[in-house]
Amino acid sequence: MFKSFKVLMLVLGVFFLTGGQSLVLAQTGSSVDSIDLKIEQLQKLINEKGYHWTAGRSWVTELSDEELVKLLGYKPPRGYKEWLEKQPKLTAKLGVVFPTVFDWRDSNIVTPVKDQDGCGSCWDFAATGAFEAAIKKHDHIEYDLSEQQVLSCNIYADDGCNGAWAEAAYELFQRYGAILETSMPYQADDNVPCTQDLYQIVVKLKGWQYVNNDVSSIKTALLVGPVYSTFDVYNDFFSYWNGCYQHTYGGYAGGHAIVIVGWDDNSCGTGQGAWICKNSWASTWGGLGGYFYIKWGNCGIGDNTVLPLYPPDPVTLTYENHQVSEVTGDGDGIPEPGETISLSVNLKNSGPQTATSVSATLSTATPGITITDSTATFPDIPSNQIKNSDSPHFTLAIDPSVEAGTRVDFTLYINCAQGSFSGSLFDFMGEFDTIFFDDMEIDLGWTTGFFENRSDWQRGIPGGGGLPDPETAHSGIKIWGNNLNGNYVDTAYNYLNSPVINCQGVEKTHLRYYRWLSCEKGLWDHSKILVNGNLVWENDPNNDQIDYEWEYQDIDISAYADNNPSVQIRYELDSDEYLHLGGWNIDDFALVGISRYIRGDANGDSKVSVSDVVYIINYLFKGGPVPIPQEAGDANCDNNVNVSDVIYLINYLFKGGPEPGC
Repeated sequence: MFKSFKVLMLVLGVFFLTGGQSLVLAQTGSSVDSIDLKIEQLQKLINEKGYHWTAGRSWVTELSDEELVKLLGYKPPRGYKEWLEKQPKLTAKLGVVFPTVFDWRDSNIVTPVKDQDGCGSCWDFAATGAFEAAIKKHDHIEYDLSEQQVLSCNIYADDGCNGAWAEAAYELFQRYGAILETSMPYQADDNVPCTQDLYQIVVKLKGWQYVNNDVSSIKTALLVGPVYSTFDVYNDFFSYWNGCYQHTYGGYAGGHAIVIVGWDDNSCGTGQGAWICKNSWASTWGGLGGYFYIKWGNCGIGDNTVLPLYPPDPVTLTYENHQVSEVTGDGDGIPEPGETISLSVNLKNSGPQTATSVSATLSTATPGITITDSTATFPDIPSNQIKNSDSPHFTLAIDPSVEAGTRVDFTLYINCAQGSFSGSLFDFMGEFDTIFFDDMEIDLGWTTGFFENRSDWQRGIPGGGGLPDPETAHSGIKIWGNNLNGNYVDTAYNYLNSPVINCQGVEKTHLRYYRWLSCEKGLWDHSKILVNGNLVWENDPNNDQIDYEWEYQDIDISAYADNNPSVQIRYELDSDEYLHLGGWNIDDFALVGISRYIRGDANGDSKVSVSDVVYIINYLFKGGPVPIPQEAGDANCDNNVNVSDVIYLINYLFKGGPEPGC
């Protein structure tokens, strides 16, 4: 409840004409009776229209218009309605007979009515309330979950007191989990710092299901459990006391999110049903302890209905990464044609229980790759832990006919006592040469610009201020990104250009880098990668792109980069004026490929001479160009181009030292 109440002064004169009779809602003074008069006049309208609800006075009717608006807060991002129409939804099966009255309160699974106070966080309370009921139904435990956690820690709405939508809460509950109210008590303030990492996660959400907006489909969802839903609030609703609400009089106030807990087929008259709803304006609002009935379809009730899914699967196993070692080969740790390799795999368990009796089977359809040991076992994998396959690992033989640079895609079938899963992984056969590498620690000539508004690209130390954004670089301390300490700017179209890179003599060219990208659906905010103006990657138009850690990326750009002496990579972000997140973050950028080169031939003139010594000195000390590939300048094969390679070449050229090579 608001910390201080203001008396609502009624200054309203309306001429209402129906059935040949006039009804005037007269302007009154500041007396307390003005509120009673307003309610009396409203009740007359309700009765004249033959509706089945009663208006009454509560703490809400004492509030000013500005305070009333803060009791609402359903505000989805632009285009959400159109996007939602395309999503799969729960629908009713034909022929299902539903009970005439159904109310989850009778089963004691609905948690108590709460108070969102002077903050437009109804979306938070509705999503949390439906989730609490799902937990209580399944686990028979009543949790009081923290709405403040959602308000402070969700990735979509950093100003959640001005409104948001269900997914802002449910994404957090699914990815991170929920903590208790006692850990982060509700303060009705979206500026409270997120401290969820200090407290125990008590429960996680499996996911959520959108529900079709028709009576039978919502009833079908309700038979599973209470649901989140929304409707349009008009001024008369604030005066609801009991009965079956129908909009009667007054202007539009805003969107509101609530929990539907049941229905009554005859609440609005014979055959005229209503949803039974739990509000978040404290139990002292209205005459039903904070609940209300609203006629089916009235004020858009049932739009944006979401069913939280609980419990999560006890175990969820996913591929994390893999390591290669050679059974037969040259021992460099790179899978190459003619070698037999051992492939060890790491699996992650993101479920709440320990995975037991874990095994996996590996397969591939790539010609020339024979998997000689396709099954591996794993130790038990506790919740939120990663474990490596037991020795012996997967084993595969690479035929000598396989071309260097061939990508091999594998399918991983995972089994454990708790369920079955599948995943995919890939690796490349043969060693790629590094054509260009930038760890972003020094400026190598990147440029930024914009087509619209301005550019917010920066090179520096990430601050973690965006939703979500990294707090540290992948390596070193510096990165390139959009606004390194906040969200990307709205209504902007800007870009980051790499230096021009020489890929002459290079085949099977790939772009490799580490990415931390958070961007709204491509329909609204468009992130792209282009090579010499040609699109090679873009974000999904229908789903938000959210990275929660540094993600390794490998993109085949050979169609535009092979044997091209002038290659430029461009990262773009085109944003609208609505939701905006953390944007691009880029580190450890590289172009790699298969290059025909002579070790020690740093300048690429197909011979090793004193000019290569000069070339490396210029590169190391005078800002000269990088050897193409860098391995060409690594005369002594120590995987670095440095002054020791200068000494090595001088010894070879003038003192009879060993020839460059490994």
